[in-house]
Amino acid sequence: MKIELICTGSELLAGKLNTNAAYIGSRLFNIGLELSCITDIGDKKQDLAKHFNIAFSRSNIIVVTGGLGPTFDDITVETAAECLRLPIYSDEKVLKSIQEYFAKKSISKIPKINERQANILSGAKVLENRLGTAPGQMLHFEFKSDGKKCRKTLFLLPGPPREMKPMFEENVEPFLKSYSSGIRKNVSLRVFGLSESAIAEAIKPVIEEAKFGDSQTVEFGILASDSIVDIKFAVSGSDEFVVDSSIKNLNLRFGEVLKDNIFGYNDDSLASVVGKLLIQKRKTISFAESCTGGKIASAITDIAGSSLYFKSSVVTYSNESKLKILGVKEETLKKFGAVSEETAKEMARGILNLSGSDYAFSVTGIAGPGGGSKDKPVGLVYVGFANNKKAESFKFNFVGTRKDIRDKTVNTVLDCLRKKLIEKQPKK
Repeated sequence: MKIELICTGSELLAGKLNTNAAYIGSRLFNIGLELSCITDIGDKKQDLAKHFNIAFSRSNIIVVTGGLGPTFDDITVETAAECLRLPIYSDEKVLKSIQEYFAKKSISKIPKINERQANILSGAKVLENRLGTAPGQMLHFEFKSDGKKCRKTLFLLPGPPREMKPMFEENVEPFLKSYSSGIRKNVSLRVFGLSESAIAEAIKPVIEEAKFGDSQTVEFGILASDSIVDIKFAVSGSDEFVVDSSIKNLNLRFGEVLKDNIFGYNDDSLASVVGKLLIQKRKTISFAESCTGGKIASAITDIAGSSLYFKSSVVTYSNESKLKILGVKEETLKKFGAVSEETAKEMARGILNLSGSDYAFSVTGIAGPGGGSKDKPVGLVYVGFANNKKAESFKFNFVGTRKDIRDKTVNTVLDCLRKKLIEKQPKK
């Protein structure tokens, strides 16, 4: 069975990130299915019609996102109707729901242009859109290919992700699950502190052992982003107990080779893992940031419930603020500079005293693209740490763009905190 995705919208051809494709692909993977083809198409009828006919001939299920809006360039429904030679009708229930949507916004009369969103393909099932005015559609149809008529299914979904996602989960996914056979479970191990190549080399024996097993099918993948590497694996089989046992064994084997570099699973982030550890240990944290400009505090407070452990953060970007707010010594800045081991330590001590937290971290570095020198190149970052017993600092040299360096610094600080909480010393 072939499942094909067509994403419409000229903006996709002009550089806009297609998050719908990534989302749908991952949802299908989780139920043991996969996309055979993904196509981005602009808002030209002749191009859309051409790709519709190709998709109708080669795929069993065609999912289309976008082109269901009220404007002149929203042509998905009329193009599909022409390709399938089907009439279009105006659905009274859909029209009423659009009117109710505008009434909630205190607009008594529906704009004339929105009435075309009630146009439905003959024979299609209307899919409710709870978050917008464009309904989705599901159509079973027959299409002649190579002289034979084959039964196909077409899904038309809105383009905005906030509207598309619930419609996909409530309508498309349950339908597709009926085509998935057996049991398939997916796991993602989240790793920090090792390069993608080092991880691949370390886990190679584990993968080879699993692939030569005789009870299930096991698939592996590695994905790196922002210095975090995800090891993804899926186990398929007919016996859930055996599948679960295989997953448990793989987790143990990966843990043996990667040890504490594995910081979490599936949707865990460094910030969420650190938050759980801080709650468990009943500890609080504060930060003094320079080169990261508040990004560490932002990552921490993105986690619900962070008020239980997060006390405060200050952005001391200038030397003056380091002196006045954190109490960094003027002689330290003159002798060693703002980007130094000594300044990082004093920044950490300063925010510890200011906040009264159990732990404190500081960062000072050169994020670039300018400002570096031979002795202190772009990417040099010092991370300071302090508690009521000691203060210390760690030196790192990162590479990449300004954003890369800042993001890597954020993740490194969070991982340093994680290792402090599990009593593991970060490598200098």
